[in-house]
Amino acid sequence: MDSAELRPVVDASDVLALRASVEEVHIGRDVLTYIVALLTATREHPSVTVGASPRGGLALLALARGQALLSGRSFVAPEDVKAVAVPALAHRLTLRPELWVRQVSADALVAELLDQVSTPVTVSTP
Repeated sequence: MDSAELRPVVDASDVLALRASVEEVHIGRDVLTYIVALLTATREHPSVTVGASPRGGLALLALARGQALLSGRSFVAPEDVKAVAVPALAHRLTLRPELWVRQVSADALVAELLDQVSTPVTVSTP
């Protein structure tokens, strides 16, 4: 078997600079309110015994900022939140045990909440 030669793509200072650039991505009050509404919906849904915590909200915020940056924007749009909500929140939920029998997944539940929670209308600049 041939061995592959691996070379670094970035160094530690590049990683730190990338992390700092994510922190510079603007998030408006309306999008923050949207994130809080999603978290609240996970806690109030009758199929959920343990909803997303504030740490889940911070993770969702960080991932949405990264998604905006990857999309070439300096601000977070509701679409960024929607794009990362399932991977950010689904594993943080504990569903009622009987849902396992019906094969209801936390992924599907978060997707359902994304359809139910009102999405803010935002302008294209921060």
